[in-house]
Amino acid sequence: MKTSQMKIGVIGFGYWGKIITRNLRELGYTDITICEKADINWHEVGTKYKHTKDHTKLQCDKVFVVVPVASHYEVCKHFLERGIDVFCEKPLDTNLESCQKLYSIADKNNCRLFVDWIFIYNPAVNKIKCLIKSMGKPKSIIANRMNFGPVRSDVDARWDLASHDVSIACHILDETPLESQWLNFSRNKASKQNDSTVGILRFSETSVQINASWSYGIKNRMYVLEFEDSFLHWDDNTSTMLYGSDIIPCDKMSPLHASIEAFINGNFVQKQLTLDITRALQSNDQV
Repeated sequence: MKTSQMKIGVIGFGYWGKIITRNLRELGYTDITICEKADINWHEVGTKYKHTKDHTKLQCDKVFVVVPVASHYEVCKHFLERGIDVFCEKPLDTNLESCQKLYSIADKNNCRLFVDWIFIYNPAVNKIKCLIKSMGKPKSIIANRMNFGPVRSDVDARWDLASHDVSIACHILDETPLESQWLNFSRNKASKQNDSTVGILRFSETSVQINASWSYGIKNRMYVLEFEDSFLHWDDNTSTMLYGSDIIPCDKMSPLHASIEAFINGNFVQKQLTLDITRALQSNDQV
């Protein structure tokens, strides 16, 4: 189906829903219907979008689900049962069994479920994955994802921020975590959710330490990979990568564009990745 003819639904028009919609238009998708329960000043948004408040009335070929996590299961299930491919904001669900059920529904109805693990489409992350294939597994990884906002009330920093780093670790190491532990806490005592987390993941040859917070005064996106003879530093803030003193060049492309196109074109295999990430993040909730 041609880009201009494809009917796209976007459910949720908050912070990330607006970004998804803008990127869809940048890629040439123009037949977009927005579903948002909250009142929106459509005169400010413009007349280029159709809109509705009821997702069950939405008619589309592909749908993007960008609503609070607690609603993911219900909304994704509605479309998967109708054979419509679903792109869901991460995390898919905070319960592993619910994720497994959604994949089963997709399989039963011959449609596809895509979770937006956007960093597996990041050129720097894929450069690191290629380097690991040639150099061998690192001994350890330290991942920092610290910033001031945006604050979420539906999930805590473990599921919102650290989930990115679990996805990166699983992707570049091409492994399922053997075990994980999390310490969740609030730097800001007024936070409705734990705004910070520290996680330790163990893989076959690599330990991964994740530090994440949305209540931190500066933006820190530094990754350090420890190999036998040197260190690889990746600063996602400045898009720079160093192995020892050598600069490692990376391609420049939009990870979100690549993520959307992979979903639209059906060019993805990620069920196991989603289940591995969910299992690793859920580990503390099972005790």
